Amino acid sequence: LMAAAAAAPVTASISTSPSDDYQMKASDYEREGMGLMAVRDWNGLINLTSEGLSLYPEEAELMCLKAYAHRKTGHFQEAVDLLNVAIPLDPRPARFANRGYAFLAMGRTKEALEDAEQAILLNSSYSSGHGLKAETLLAMGDFPAALAAADAALALEPESAHYWHIRGNALAGSGDCSGAFVSLEYSISLKNEYDLPWPGLPNASMDLAKVRSACMKPEETPAPTQAALP
Repeated sequence: LMAAAAAAPVTASISTSPSDDYQMKASDYEREGMGLMAVRDWNGLINLTSEGLSLYPEEAELMCLKAYAHRKTGHFQEAVDLLNVAIPLDPRPARFANRGYAFLAMGRTKEALEDAEQAILLNSSYSSGHGLKAETLLAMGDFPAALAAADAALALEPESAHYWHIRGNALAGSGDCSGAFVSLEYSISLKNEYDLPWPGLPNASMDLAKVRSACMKPEETPAPTQAALP
């Protein structure tokens, strides 16, 4: 009997509860993606959204989250390619701003400005549309227009370190050193190491040092005294 018992097959108990067959919904991927965005886990966000898009290939929000992560890691064309698909599916202001910043990072200011204007047209109270417009005009060298756009963004989001940073650079470009100092210093006081639109951009502290150097007047050389004359 003992031998027979030893030879008897052992069967494992396999759970067949519904949770074992659960497939994440698109909204689950989006929620987890927002969490990864909050902690700036860009590679994790790319991996998560890639998995989500393999199940939900027409989900515009997943495309946009993935595009955002690509922009933050310097893969600008990949971001644009995704948003070119996502925007016709669901044209929201944030989609245009996301793509506009990718265009701007590649130096394609015309397309960036068009996306900024489209974002503002869809929602004039969307501060990122005005912020993108300000940064694009700054890159184009139109400092008065960049200042106006930065002020429009600040009217909607007055405590944005990013918009004060842009404003400071626009004032510096216009030759207003004192105004640039005030805006850049205020940006730093709000948040010195805020999340820049794409990697490699100087932060406000770096731009403030640059402006100080450019605006510094050469020290006046005192007139020689009689004793010092040859």
